[in-house]
Amino acid sequence: MATPRDALLDLRRAASAGLLDLDGSDPASSDAVQARETLLEPHFGAVEWSVPPSYRALLAEHNRLRCVREEEDLECEFVLVDEGELVELNADLVHLPEGVSREPGRYLSTNHLVGFAEAGYEAVWCFDVAQPGADGEYPVYYHHQDEPRARYLADGAWEEEADAVPDFPSFAAWFEAMTAAFTAAQPPAWLDEMGTPALVWLARDGIFQARN
Repeated sequence: MATPRDALLDLRRAASAGLLDLDGSDPASSDAVQARETLLEPHFGAVEWSVPPSYRALLAEHNRLRCVREEEDLECEFVLVDEGELVELNADLVHLPEGVSREPGRYLSTNHLVGFAEAGYEAVWCFDVAQPGADGEYPVYYHHQDEPRARYLADGAWEEEADAVPDFPSFAAWFEAMTAAFTAAQPPAWLDEMGTPALVWLARDGIFQARN
């Protein structure tokens, strides 16, 4: 598997060739990394997590990174947000308020998710911090405000059983897949659904699994 730095170099080459636009900030400071870990305020409860190693490696290059590709009439992008945007993103689009349920008495939570990248409109790429690996990495999920990747508050079980299988096993795998999609001569069909609720269902059907 390519490292985040390898993938970043591929994005830079594609940007130099005019295939996409890439806008990166300076590296993240230690305070910016710590803010990601400590400033999240879900609407109830708490979120405890640590920045995983592969994500930290990317932050050593850029605190914020925006990648945009225009294909005919379609514009696709992902934005690895800075620490302030990360806090706002989770409050606005990721973490559910208390008391949300679809069935009487079965309350839902998304406090297991930490969004780290915008996917357009109301969609967010998230870590599932309830599933840390021995290597400090977290699996990654595509989450949409209209189709949340929720767990039941009482026991942590997934609302949708298909969500037990993550979209990507780590940040490095996710970043490699984004790079491959955005630099491909013929982008994958799922790129057209970035930012839509439909990509949640495609993810549950395993559209990303061939790359994992």
